[in-house]
Amino acid sequence: MREVFYIAGFDPRSPKYYYSIFKNNIHKTSAIEQNELNISKLKKDDLFYFNAYYKGIKTKYNFLIWNDIVKEHFCKRFFEVFAALFVALFNYPISGAVYMVARYSRTQLIAGYYPIVFILLSYFLTGFFCYALSYFIQNYILWIALSVLLFYLASKVIFYLGMNAGMFWLLSIYRFCYKYARSEIKGADERNESFANEIIKSLKNNQFSNDEVMIVAHSVGAIIAISSVARVIEKSKIEGLNISNLKLVLIGGCIPLVSFHKYADKFKKELEIVANSGITWLDFSSKIDGACFFKVDYIKLLRQNAKSPKLISVGFFKIYDKKTYKNIRYKWYQVHFLYLKATQIRGGYDYFYLTIDPNKLEDKKF
Repeated sequence: MREVFYIAGFDPRSPKYYYSIFKNNIHKTSAIEQNELNISKLKKDDLFYFNAYYKGIKTKYNFLIWNDIVKEHFCKRFFEVFAALFVALFNYPISGAVYMVARYSRTQLIAGYYPIVFILLSYFLTGFFCYALSYFIQNYILWIALSVLLFYLASKVIFYLGMNAGMFWLLSIYRFCYKYARSEIKGADERNESFANEIIKSLKNNQFSNDEVMIVAHSVGAIIAISSVARVIEKSKIEGLNISNLKLVLIGGCIPLVSFHKYADKFKKELEIVANSGITWLDFSSKIDGACFFKVDYIKLLRQNAKSPKLISVGFFKIYDKKTYKNIRYKWYQVHFLYLKATQIRGGYDYFYLTIDPNKLEDKKF
């Protein structure tokens, strides 16, 4: 048996959504033999979970939920968006994060700042057109009324595009990560403690077996995973638990959005704890994923004597046919979720091979 604990990224959607992704894609993927596969319905105990049976091995796949916290920090209103914009424009440079990103991941800097450019340019043009109206409308009150109407309609269009293109999602992430670095996210410590306790419970149940306890985190969920796993490691030391079967997998992660801030002392300490634990730790990223930090060794950049995770490049061009790859190549938002979906060509990275194949994580080939 294997037990997986999945931590989603900065996404308000529920476990039902991620269960549907898993179920719909596992039946299409190239690396799984369908005649040996059986997936249960989504169930609810202490956690939402389902069971996957493959080649004689049962995998219990649990969801560690934090989407309620995401909802609290997701920018949708006008002033929330501009507050997040302020954080990205001013707080990130002051904290040193922009310098670090520019030095070690320039692609991410370019991809990360396009929402800011879009919003500022859109409102600049709106203001310009409002000003230009004054040359054609002599009635001051009418000009004010039309300018307000134009600003309102432009905001509707800007917000529609911002929401659908993932730009406000990115701004929300920037603000969240800045506050997380400063330990200002209400309820985060309690949630990480809760996650750690669930993982500890599984470790205790598997102390005398060789069953894996695998934490899999996607996107911003990687940040939550580090904090939770650090607690697991510290608690295990106190309780004398064997953690040799504890495994950590980060997919499309954005650890530097927290660790690059000069205020992130607590999080950096958590990174050190995980890095010094000796657990199997893999970090998958892709060069065409604009929402992750491709093969950035954030542990090495801590300048501590700690072991870095195994950084693995996901070459989507190797696992999708040419037509599919050409279609998704520049759709960075879709690419960011492609890690969780079916592959077309066997060999290399496959999420379902990663999570339910009988082989141990350290023995799998990607």
